[in-house]
Amino acid sequence: MATQNGSNTLRELVSGTENLLRSTASYGGAEIEAARDRLKHQLDAARAAGRVRVRHAWRRAREVSAATDGYVHENAWKTIAGAVLVGALAGAYLMAESRRR
Repeated sequence: MATQNGSNTLRELVSGTENLLRSTASYGGAEIEAARDRLKHQLDAARAAGRVRVRHAWRRAREVSAATDGYVHENAWKTIAGAVLVGALAGAYLMAESRRR
């Protein structure tokens, strides 16, 4: 959830920056041009960094998925026993909660 919120915030920041660059396009002056160029370069760098992070996250997710798949295949009975244990504990908890009400 925090990653999603951070992603939305970054998208809003990029969108707001693009809008700011568009709205100030008609203003002149060396200082404004220099500030606009710096902002554009920073925006491009932020986009590139975001793309790198997304690629890294997908690569890491694939690695974790492959490792999990390998573990489950090598330890099928342990995995089944663990799932049964988790299900039994969840069922016991839910039954205890329903009795309290």
